[in-house]
Amino acid sequence: MPKLVLVHWPERQSLEDFQEIARRIEARAQDIGVLIAENKKENPEILASIAGRPAIIVSMMELRRFHPENAVVFQGEDLPKSVQYERYRAAGIPVPDWEVITPDTKLEPKEWGPYVIVKPDLARKAAGIVIKKTGRVRYAGPETYAEDHPGRTAPMVAQKFVYTGRWANHFRVTTLFGRTLFAVHCEADRGFRPLESRDGFAGAAGVGGAPVVSNKKSSHYTLAFDEEVIALAERTHTAFPDLPLLGHDIVRDADTGELFVLESNTRGDVWLLSSGTGQSLQRTNKFDLYGQFDALEVATEALIAKVRAVFA
Repeated sequence: MPKLVLVHWPERQSLEDFQEIARRIEARAQDIGVLIAENKKENPEILASIAGRPAIIVSMMELRRFHPENAVVFQGEDLPKSVQYERYRAAGIPVPDWEVITPDTKLEPKEWGPYVIVKPDLARKAAGIVIKKTGRVRYAGPETYAEDHPGRTAPMVAQKFVYTGRWANHFRVTTLFGRTLFAVHCEADRGFRPLESRDGFAGAAGVGGAPVVSNKKSSHYTLAFDEEVIALAERTHTAFPDLPLLGHDIVRDADTGELFVLESNTRGDVWLLSSGTGQSLQRTNKFDLYGQFDALEVATEALIAKVRAVFA
């Protein structure tokens, strides 16, 4: 009997979620045994129980103290955006044109449009993202950025701006091994000045104008059921077959209707069902991520399928 070890992060997922998933798996897949390890512990009893036996380790985020040997491991990894974009292109996933900014970078407005997004190759929570006039994009050395700016530790990337409407908005779809657990739509606070067109920014960096990042504290979230968006998110997961839990940021061009994947949270810190951030999001916006697509049931089915595929 193969063993499935779910690695629990106390601050990121409730233990009850994993216990319920384990109960469901064992109730319908008697060929799979489920164990739950804690990532901040070495878990010697679990290591002993899987020694010499076929085992799969699933950790939504990167393993820390728990280090099993001779097991198939699926864990989150914080991949640079440039690596993600290369994988998207290889998998045929629509992604806006992009380029790592180097000393030789010179972007032509005729090709890139009047404005581009400039963002750090490695950053979280939209840190360091700005809008710039295309002709003014220039390389800046790491030492020129503030001490807490992500540009000090990773390159900056220029990405073609996608106009999503008068108020910036995007979809966030969270998938487990390619199955959608939940999906939300996020729109910037309408208290900001609307952006009437893709070239309607005020000033070189949009100073005093509309925001280009929609996931602010004041943003409005709703459950999303757009089948085209969800299908794209599930297809996007195929570019990362070894990463279990992903959060995909997807936008729709307001003028053409085209969908693009802006980036994926590959670190795996997106179990919003029961994390503190996720619980707050659900309370504030008055919706239930568990019930949208029956997330724990989807997780159960996805994990059973993954174990059986690995040991087929």
